[in-house]
Amino acid sequence: MAEYKFVSYSNKPFTLKSGIESRVYVFGREDLTDNTELEWEVGLKVAKLVYTTHADVDENKRQILIGIPTAGNAIAQAGAMASMQIQLRRDPGTWTSNPIGHRIMREQLKQHGAHHTWVNGKPNLEEHRYWMVDNVATDGQSKFEAAEKLEADGYPAKLMPCLIWIDRQQGAVERLKNGGFANVIVAFNLLDITFAFGELEMWPKSAVAAVEEEIKAHQFKV
Repeated sequence: MAEYKFVSYSNKPFTLKSGIESRVYVFGREDLTDNTELEWEVGLKVAKLVYTTHADVDENKRQILIGIPTAGNAIAQAGAMASMQIQLRRDPGTWTSNPIGHRIMREQLKQHGAHHTWVNGKPNLEEHRYWMVDNVATDGQSKFEAAEKLEADGYPAKLMPCLIWIDRQQGAVERLKNGGFANVIVAFNLLDITFAFGELEMWPKSAVAAVEEEIKAHQFKV
């Protein structure tokens, strides 16, 4: 993620969806899809989290990942494709007889064609268990907005596991749980990643310290 700037530091602040300015940004778009080796590793991590996070995963149901546009879509697809390697290897502790699928969520409600919905495909709760997937969380607002769209399509959004690739540790997870999300799963915390970048000498220690101070200064009420 450091090599391909999935997580990037800039002296010039970025303006985040939450409205705050930050010198660290989580991408997960062309930096992910242009670099197949990174996309594959991300997919394997996601697939293993899906298979191992919850003991109540029903092997008779196919796990279906729905990415929050746009970055979440690529991560969801990567997880689904990488699950086939787990099937082939039968990795101990993660293997299941059911590979993972994924569905595409739109940025805009479709007004043409046969399906005027946010998501391709109607929910099938008897055969599928659906997940929300996103690249990052700051205040959690994009997850609440996605939940409204999923519910409009008939998906039990807040009962679905919500998988966040990177949590910025600014209150999103607590806000989501307090807002009714039943299962929030985080792959990585931002401060753990930036600390590792510093130890590996991929980032200067001054940048690592600046990120830590920035996160402490911008905490959202839960």
